[in-house]
Amino acid sequence: MLRNHLIFALRLFLKDSVYSVLNILGLALGITVGIILLLFLQGELTYDQHFAKHKQIYRFTNHLKADGADFNTANTPRELAPILKADLPEVLEYVRFLGYGESMVEYKTQDGVLKQFYEDKIWRADSNMFSMFDHTFFEGDPKSCLEGPGKVVITKTIAQKYFGDEEAVGKLLIFPEGDTRKVTAVISDLPDNTHLKYEILLSHIAPRDWIEEGDATRKSEGFWNPNGYTYLLMPVDYDPNTFYDKFPPIFDKTFGLFAKRINGTVTPKLQPIADIHFNSDLSGDEPVGNINYVYTFAIVGIFIIILACINYMNMATARSVVRTGEMGIRKVLGFSKAELFRNVMLEAILIAFIAMLIAIVLSYVVLELTPFNSWIDKNLSLNFLSNPFLTIGMFTITLLVGVLSGIYPALYIPSVPVVQALKGTFTGDKSGTLLRKGLIVFQFVISLFVIICTVLMDKQIEYMQHKELGFAKDNVLVIEVKDTVTANHMDAIRTELRKNPNILSAATGYGTPGMGFGGQVLWVERDTAMAQQSMTMIWSGPDYIETMGIELVDGRDFNPDSEAEYVMKFIVNETGARELGWGDNAVGKKVKYFHGETFGEVIGVVKDFNFESLHNKIEPLFIVLDESDGGRIHIRIKGEDMKATIADIEEIWTGFDPNHPFEYTFLDQEFAKQYRADQIQLKLISTLSYICIIVSILGLIGLSAFTASRKAKEISIRKVLGASSATIVLLFSKDYVKLILIAFVISVPLANYIIVEWTSKFAYQMSIQWFYFVLPGVLVLTLGLLTVGAQSLRSARANPVEGLRRE
Repeated sequence: MLRNHLIFALRLFLKDSVYSVLNILGLALGITVGIILLLFLQGELTYDQHFAKHKQIYRFTNHLKADGADFNTANTPRELAPILKADLPEVLEYVRFLGYGESMVEYKTQDGVLKQFYEDKIWRADSNMFSMFDHTFFEGDPKSCLEGPGKVVITKTIAQKYFGDEEAVGKLLIFPEGDTRKVTAVISDLPDNTHLKYEILLSHIAPRDWIEEGDATRKSEGFWNPNGYTYLLMPVDYDPNTFYDKFPPIFDKTFGLFAKRINGTVTPKLQPIADIHFNSDLSGDEPVGNINYVYTFAIVGIFIIILACINYMNMATARSVVRTGEMGIRKVLGFSKAELFRNVMLEAILIAFIAMLIAIVLSYVVLELTPFNSWIDKNLSLNFLSNPFLTIGMFTITLLVGVLSGIYPALYIPSVPVVQALKGTFTGDKSGTLLRKGLIVFQFVISLFVIICTVLMDKQIEYMQHKELGFAKDNVLVIEVKDTVTANHMDAIRTELRKNPNILSAATGYGTPGMGFGGQVLWVERDTAMAQQSMTMIWSGPDYIETMGIELVDGRDFNPDSEAEYVMKFIVNETGARELGWGDNAVGKKVKYFHGETFGEVIGVVKDFNFESLHNKIEPLFIVLDESDGGRIHIRIKGEDMKATIADIEEIWTGFDPNHPFEYTFLDQEFAKQYRADQIQLKLISTLSYICIIVSILGLIGLSAFTASRKAKEISIRKVLGASSATIVLLFSKDYVKLILIAFVISVPLANYIIVEWTSKFAYQMSIQWFYFVLPGVLVLTLGLLTVGAQSLRSARANPVEGLRRE
């Protein structure tokens, strides 16, 4: 019986090949989206779950509060973990990570060839690291590879980069300041879906000297200066509230003494490692995900699959009028409704599985032959054999698509009365027509909703990229100062740079807009007394304000020729002056470092500028003249003959720093990186919006073509009676225009609500204009009219005799 059903379904497919192809293409697009969505969700929703003990691993974080300071941070003091392990029996193990910073790593081959690479994923780790975080080892012993100083563990990729196919263990890598380390192990590369991003692990975490050598108060202060990450291994199904209840004695022992001085409190938090990716908004954290983005992609992807199913349902129910004879004969021959239901359902499932084969090809093309992966910053691949989740998920989606597509036609088509079916008088019923119209409206509501959201997201990102920031970010070259030797020659470097007429100015600074800033707690003058206050700090070299194009609104700039200007003179931004209660009288106010004895003073006020992304409001800021000339050098150049100017800069720079490769970036590019996550979301939504339109138009093509063929007699009669082709096109298009307009009215408030919610996370938001809604509506209406009009025009131009003869 099943074989007969399959043979009949195949014959039906070949008989109505045009409609079958349209159905298959629509379903194939839907399943393609489903396959890629499965891969995306698998990566996002299983972050850090590849570690065998992930259910027991917690990251310790803390919320530090004191007068004038509030830090909710993922960083913790390195000295805390051993105390937790000693005082709390439930802490089974701890592992600490300390950032090493971007550094040049060297390896000298046996032939004397020196390999040099900058590496930015270097961390120090405790020796028991691999007992908590399991890895595949290609070389070395996991138990001893990080024991003692002078050792380094590297990933397979790093080993290949430096040593090729040679054995890595035993070879020496040279780190800054002559720190030579022996490779003791090679581990597998980390998967993409982990918040831990190390490629090189250094052994030995030493205590901080200034804390070890200090008195009790100094030691306690060290706990208020977090500088690493702490992970704890706890018992299975551990309740973090138990830890919180036991923390007060730990606080008294560590943070407590200094807390009395600053009126401080510490609130601990244990984060399950698998929750960090979506549930962390802490300072000092690695980049984290956004669960709302995942919800968005999942919902839109599911909608596209539903749109493809709706196409099939619409086409199948519309074409039911030509299948009534077949159904009538089957009923006369003794087929039950259940058997007819199975027959129609099997047809839908068969078409869905044919579509699945095409979807596999389309998915391969998208992931392997297009830049899609780079657009979304992922590495998705079709590994069916090694990924049972993908294989099972794909077949499940295909089966669901087949069932969802076929369920209504399978109920509707066998329900046609036998007499009408055999006489050929069945032309459909009102309920079927209303359902088709409702489904068309639903399709275009989804399409318009996604397109409008795409347009508005694009406008918000465009607004952020072009908004006046309060400083000049264009044509600024940024170079990292790699060592103190180069910093000591900075005056000479600036002198040489100024000889080039295309170089306008140059300034060093620890702090570059969009690339991160430090912070410090200081004492500032208030109405009645000095008060402690946390401030964002830029430690700048001479001419920083001029080079960055920051406007000075009160007071003066630094005078680098005066020794008294360094460190002890402050320039504040307008927000800082306002929030500190200084108003228009900031110049002359006293400022003192937390442990300082001497008072400095504010000498100027700069106009507010966005030194972070427009997700964030402007924070209080101090700019201080620093004598070290380190950090980064910012070189403002003219926008003409840039290639030659950069070549000249390279020649000058390498003359003073021949030991490091010349690397630079542009400030505007670095600032734009802050919107990378938003741009990824926009690209995904844009891609999905195109697919929405394609699927909807495919359905409209099939439905309008079928409608035109069923009304061939009416069209012929109208032509005989003198109706023009334009009149016929208008007559048969107006119903679809009404449906699209209804969809537009429904989609606008939905899209507006979602976009208002989305833009609320930005401190600065675009003005939403009415034409951002109208233009997508006009676009979809135009495409709909062209689709329906083309089919109607084709029928209108046909010979009316042929139409009447067929009827």
